[in-house]
Amino acid sequence: MQPDPSDYGLTLDRDECLLMDGVKLTDVAKEFGTPVHVVNGQRLVRDAQKFADEAKNSYPGPVSVHFAFKSNSVPGIVELIRGAGLKAEVMSEYELTLALRLGYEPKEIIVNGPCKTREFLARCVQSAVRFIIVDSAEELIRIDGISREIRKRTNILLRVNPGFRPGRINRGSIAASRKTSPFGVDLVGGEVEEALDLVADFRYVDFHGFHIHIGTGIRRSGDHARALSCLSYLHGLARRKGFELKVLDIGGGFPSPTSREMTDSEMLLYQSFGILPRFGKSSGPLTEYFRKIAEAVRIGIGAGVIPELIFEPGRSITSQNQVLLLRVHYVKHRAGKRTWLITDGGLGTVTMPTFYEYHEIFPCSGATRQRKQLVNIIGPACFSGDVVYKNKRMPDIMPGEVLAVMDSGAYFTALESSFGFYRPAIVAIDGGRTRLLRRSETFDDSVSRDFMERNDYKGGNGNEIRGSKRRNRPFAGFNRSRSHTQIHRKWRGIIG
Repeated sequence: MQPDPSDYGLTLDRDECLLMDGVKLTDVAKEFGTPVHVVNGQRLVRDAQKFADEAKNSYPGPVSVHFAFKSNSVPGIVELIRGAGLKAEVMSEYELTLALRLGYEPKEIIVNGPCKTREFLARCVQSAVRFIIVDSAEELIRIDGISREIRKRTNILLRVNPGFRPGRINRGSIAASRKTSPFGVDLVGGEVEEALDLVADFRYVDFHGFHIHIGTGIRRSGDHARALSCLSYLHGLARRKGFELKVLDIGGGFPSPTSREMTDSEMLLYQSFGILPRFGKSSGPLTEYFRKIAEAVRIGIGAGVIPELIFEPGRSITSQNQVLLLRVHYVKHRAGKRTWLITDGGLGTVTMPTFYEYHEIFPCSGATRQRKQLVNIIGPACFSGDVVYKNKRMPDIMPGEVLAVMDSGAYFTALESSFGFYRPAIVAIDGGRTRLLRRSETFDDSVSRDFMERNDYKGGNGNEIRGSKRRNRPFAGFNRSRSHTQIHRKWRGIIG
């Protein structure tokens, strides 16, 4: 079955070239070079607003939606999502700084993660973020010490590991909620009760509720609700300890409608034998997830108590609203063996997600051509693991053609590396106009943090890698045009 570009928010012109919001993707590749990420700005905002609206309409109590920065922390993308009304969920000092400097108020930020250093926690307490999601008893003790030291109250949620395994995804993706997971306090081992006892003794720490996250890319709409079968026990335990359950954080894990993670068996067949799975059925509307979650909360807590629900979407907002353009530079045929499409983007820009996820790929020209051959699409590195996809069914592709990898909006830029190549630009399309969100990396960017004993090394155009006297200048080179100058001035004021 031929994939349909319209399922991905794309249209075709009369020559069957892919269009995003009326702009030819081949024109974007020509103007900004490849590889390049292209963001559907208006669709991104609509999807963010739709998620929040549907979540709120499915539940009788208050609902807060916090975007998971870890899925895509590109400042220009976060700025669009903030404009759509979503709050922030962060897991590092970088992400906290970014959120604050993009204009989020501390009360709009919740902080997650298993390794919050003392310095990071102190900043969270001092900033008065809305909630710190506590991952362990040891972290709880550390928060109490910091809060007493500066005499400032801290609001927390307690992350609970429910020991639940969602279906239709691989074991790595459900590590967050299995019994062997390092995240949160164990539901059945007495750790929840121990943590609540600690909070009861702490003067400056206020318990507001629980956080229950079960994985990423959850494909079955009832899995979040099934994991909440523990809610009756948790609610009862909290009440016995003298606490009111005011907030329940469901976490994230909501899927993209147009990409998915491979199951255990699919990963085994693909990585061992090169059998690439098909996309299969869509996960269904998010309203079904929200409806079942609301019902599970009602059953688990009972009448008269309506806690606030918090959701932390990431990929379900950004994934489907970004594509990655790669140019095919060589086509190598080996009779009786296989065909390789050798592209300029691989291990650093795309390979990590496609190792365990299914993403559709279209040629940007003649997008609906019949897919007659199996090809290996690889990247530019001299490394056998630099593979975009093995045995992907594609039409006949010629050198110079541009390919569009769908759903590059979640964890592509978050996991990218250089691997000897420059990291790509990111461009947004809004109302038929292109806008640069991140320029492509340069040599100076790549070595901007490096120091050498020698002071006489010179690269092209007289650029130097200096010794210990070298000053690092953030976003150097952004003033190449008027638009770049404006971005440079803006971020110079933000970064300092």
